[in-house]
Amino acid sequence: MTLFSERYDYVKPSDLIIRESMPPSIQNAICSCFDDLEDILIEKNIEYDGKQTNLYRELDIHLWMCALNKRKANYNAYRESSVAITFIQDDENLWFKKLDLVETVVKYLFDQGEQDILNDFINKLNYHFERLNFAYRIIDKHIVEITSENEIKSIEDTLQNSTNNIRMHLSKALELYSRRPHGDYSNSIKESISAVEACCRARTGENTLGKALSNLKQNGITIPNVLKEAFEKLYAYTNQGETGIRHSLMDEAGTYVPSGAEALFMLVSCSAFINYLNKKSQ
Repeated sequence: MTLFSERYDYVKPSDLIIRESMPPSIQNAICSCFDDLEDILIEKNIEYDGKQTNLYRELDIHLWMCALNKRKANYNAYRESSVAITFIQDDENLWFKKLDLVETVVKYLFDQGEQDILNDFINKLNYHFERLNFAYRIIDKHIVEITSENEIKSIEDTLQNSTNNIRMHLSKALELYSRRPHGDYSNSIKESISAVEACCRARTGENTLGKALSNLKQNGITIPNVLKEAFEKLYAYTNQGETGIRHSLMDEAGTYVPSGAEALFMLVSCSAFINYLNKKSQ
């Protein structure tokens, strides 16, 4: 008989949420975005009637000189492919240096006034970063970390220190979040809040999370009212008809789909809250 972790190919959160590294899947996604960027800039060259400006080559030279700090005179002798793609595919280059180069491109396009092209480039990168559970996003021309080591550790601590039923809910939430090619974010959120519900019900004997949160104090666990209200509202969010998270989808148009960012927020928040309750119970 296979164990739960084997049935769902479960591994540690630190293996599923990628930070401080850049595996081939993410390198390939970034290079694909540069392929599209090159096509767009080459097509735009044609629009400059009578001019010989090669916009992608100008970007390439800028990276050669300002990102890699190479001599301009050596550019033509070296170049057989894109500077960006060559640099990102080189395993000798550190992961954060590769992100430095991406950020340099973002700032270059902004300085050149190519806002539409920049937005397209950023949207494609962020789409792949979310799809591949990369712990970074491009926000306001900067690459920022959206999932810290502490947040990942919070999930791992909860999995290690919780009872089996809570652990199974969180394990399932993590597995649904990390599914390929697209995560099942609605059900991941459902499993995260179900882990909190299981934790609170076990401490109070109540049959719903709302009642359990209200009766924690009577069972020797005092938490600030603001924190209790925050989780009551999170619980209410998962019960809304337009989300289809815990109940049937009531939005006939089906226009609302929870994102990976929401699923990750719930996974981290619910894990942290369970850790908090565990410590309050000690």
